[in-house]
Amino acid sequence: MEQQKIFLTWLILRSYLAMNKISKVLLLEDNASTRLIVSKALQNKGIEVVLASTLEEVRQCFADDSIKLFLLDVHLPDGMSDELIPQIRQLYPMAPILMITAEYDSAHMARLFDAGVKDFIQKPILPLLLSNKVQSFLDWSEVELALFRANENYLSIMQEKEQEEALAFFVYDHILHTHSHSIEGVNVATLSSGRFCGDILISAQSPNGNLIIMLGDATGHGMAAAITIYPMVVTFNAMVAKGLSPGAILRELSDKHSQTVPSNRFFACILIEICLSKNTISIWNGGMPNVLIFDNNKQLIDKVPAKNMAIGILPTNDISTKFDTYPIENIGFISFFSDGLIENKCNNNKTLCFEDAYALIAECPTETEYTITRMRAMDVSPMSNHDDMTLCCLDLGILRNELSSSPVEKPFPKGNFAFNFELFGDALLNDSFTLKMIELLESYGFSPSFCQRVFTVSTELIVNSVDHGILNIQSNLKKSDFISYLDDRNAAIKKLNDSQRITVALSWNQFEKSLLLTVSDSGNGYQIKTETIQPDTQAHGRGLSIVNTLCNSLVYDQNTNTTLATLRY
Repeated sequence: MEQQKIFLTWLILRSYLAMNKISKVLLLEDNASTRLIVSKALQNKGIEVVLASTLEEVRQCFADDSIKLFLLDVHLPDGMSDELIPQIRQLYPMAPILMITAEYDSAHMARLFDAGVKDFIQKPILPLLLSNKVQSFLDWSEVELALFRANENYLSIMQEKEQEEALAFFVYDHILHTHSHSIEGVNVATLSSGRFCGDILISAQSPNGNLIIMLGDATGHGMAAAITIYPMVVTFNAMVAKGLSPGAILRELSDKHSQTVPSNRFFACILIEICLSKNTISIWNGGMPNVLIFDNNKQLIDKVPAKNMAIGILPTNDISTKFDTYPIENIGFISFFSDGLIENKCNNNKTLCFEDAYALIAECPTETEYTITRMRAMDVSPMSNHDDMTLCCLDLGILRNELSSSPVEKPFPKGNFAFNFELFGDALLNDSFTLKMIELLESYGFSPSFCQRVFTVSTELIVNSVDHGILNIQSNLKKSDFISYLDDRNAAIKKLNDSQRITVALSWNQFEKSLLLTVSDSGNGYQIKTETIQPDTQAHGRGLSIVNTLCNSLVYDQNTNTTLATLRY
């Protein structure tokens, strides 16, 4: 910051001095010969001179704001020039005042110095000495003025910066408070290196009741790091609310990062999912220190190292979504933290290695505030800015009780509705149709798990209607000659026309809490009973077997080539 101020001052000073090469001096002298000698010496220096012989003439010149220096004789016919000094100081605060006098009265000179006079020139005047002294004061005055204006500009820039930071902090703070939800059993302590923190600890409960926790550490410090956090927090909460799996959330975070964050900014993070229905806890570590796992007696039993890179380094498709999974009953506490907690630490004149730091944290894993304070005291340079520190401890005993006693609110759509879709010819090959239909269901408030069931069922039924009903391809051809199956399918697709169609209908009954899905085609249909009994070892026909297990009822009308599937909510 100081270097920026010096550089800014230098630029303004250089540009200002370059613009102000000609200076103007007001000379007050009642003696005509002296006025001529002094003015001629100053003009030889390239200085413009304004002449005055009385106090009143000087006052008439006060409208000229280009005067840079005042050269005043002490004794004038209409009074002492002393009385001009207060007004000059008010109107020309940066202009030097030099006094010309033939007398030497130390008391009088002291009073004039106190009033703002810069120097005295004794008579008889030496023109060369006077002109050099005037030029010196003019040069110094220009430097003072340039520095003053540079400082004003700097203060203005700093004020604008502070206002921008205040606005940014308001947004930052609002986002964190809006998207952060405290839960018993999640104990976190944070020590920021500045106003903005580059660490974030956030947790949210998904529609299926699982608790998902994320600790993130953005590249850098301050506002630059906070900017990286914004999209990560919003995306995390939105994806958890939709019921996405932790792996899918990781991919969404990576996509959002690549879309909104500069390529040289990364987001190291730990993602943890607590699933009571499976009695498991799953951990993903991307570029963070080891996650420490303790038993119920607070004894360290395992560490989960960073097996993955921070988000933003690899393309989304290359990110591993494999989690380390543990049974909950074997775990009492889990500690995880940002690297600022253990970096650049020294204990007993010895640089702290990672294993030393882990051991210190393990001494009291649940005392997050105490540990943060203790680790801060070990900073190699405690007076300098430290890295952001965040330490979190999960108390699995408390969390199990908290999650089991918190009923998961299952979204329930209100009202009845029915939709009917017809696809003709080439529109039968629209791969996005089923996905868009499911998005329509989601907009009515159905749970993600139910929408996934409908997606699987509708996809399978539509594919069967297209392949077997419209294109008239036998599924067993996939096993006997897959190449021929593809050739026959491509040949049949080329013959598609608008007389061939599929009808897909959805009907929701809120009182029976059931969704009726019907799929019919204009082709020859297919034998659903034959298809659904195929064993899992078959290379074909297994899709309808899966559909049959997902539906509460599945009926095929051979006369109308219509499949009716009922799914209860």
